[in-house]
Amino acid sequence: MVWPWVLLFAVIALGGLGVLVLVALRVWRSARGLLAELDVAAGRAGELADLLAQVQVPQVQVTGATEVTDRTLPDAGSELTADDAWPGTVESYDHRGADAPGKKES
Repeated sequence: MVWPWVLLFAVIALGGLGVLVLVALRVWRSARGLLAELDVAAGRAGELADLLAQVQVPQVQVTGATEVTDRTLPDAGSELTADDAWPGTVESYDHRGADAPGKKES
């Protein structure tokens, strides 16, 4: 009478082992795909680092109360201020004064 129980548990154990192998294969394939994606991301990060190394930021010299960049006009030869070099810049102060709506006095 013991023989059918041994056979039943052996079949269950083999089924569990098969499922374990399938899960391990799926995890291995997923890990391999993840490592491939990380390799691509590392390559892109290297390309980004190369591009950022090529960016040249203009030198800004502070002279008194105004900032002067190292850019010059091709025909005039005079230096431009930081605001003149970038059209469309916004003034940094509120030209309406302390009586502007919503402005708190400090």
